[in-house]
Amino acid sequence: MREEIKRLAGLQAIDQELRAQERELAKISAQVDDLQTRVEQQAAELEQLKAEEKNGAVARRELERTLAEGEVQIRNKRMRLSLIKNDRELQAVGHEVELLKETNQRIEAELLARMDGGEQQAARLKELSEALERDRAALKDAQKAIAGEIEQLRTRVAQRRREREMLAAQIDAAMRQRYETIFDRRGGNAVVPVKAGTCQGCRMRIPPQLFNLIQRYEAIHFCPNCQRILYYEADKETEA
Repeated sequence: MREEIKRLAGLQAIDQELRAQERELAKISAQVDDLQTRVEQQAAELEQLKAEEKNGAVARRELERTLAEGEVQIRNKRMRLSLIKNDRELQAVGHEVELLKETNQRIEAELLARMDGGEQQAARLKELSEALERDRAALKDAQKAIAGEIEQLRTRVAQRRREREMLAAQIDAAMRQRYETIFDRRGGNAVVPVKAGTCQGCRMRIPPQLFNLIQRYEAIHFCPNCQRILYYEADKETEA
């Protein structure tokens, strides 16, 4: 059974390495994905701002046109005032002029507000355009930088998977299945030593009779508490 334990321990070493490499691959990919997401969000915001700026420019031109028309109407009515002799009509036209002036004042206030907003929007557009350009360049550089690293990792993973398959084929199918279940449930730590009568997986004391059986390597034994596969490892102080 020593060889079977040795093969299981070897399988565990490969599986732990594969898990670490797969996490590294996921980490590297996630960094690029995050940058890609940020670029896409910035691009979408930039397009939205451009559309808002275009709509704002149209609205400002419309306000300017309306304001200019109002000024023309005011001038025309003022000219008319000089020609009116009837007090009642004079008062009515004067009232119309005041209403036009009030309307123009509101339009001017709205136009100024839109112009201020347009300046802020233009500043944001410039800022966002520059940020987008920087992040796109960073994304391109990152994609180039990790391309080789990812390929190397994938090559190593593929090689280790082939080695795993060869080693796994030498292990009893039922035992291999049980090992894989324990490996998944116990955080990648399925085969552990017993030192000084203690399971190094869960730190529980092993019953003396079971401890003696583990040292004989006549069969594969499991921790009564955590169900991990156990093998004997002599305590250095005891050996000394």
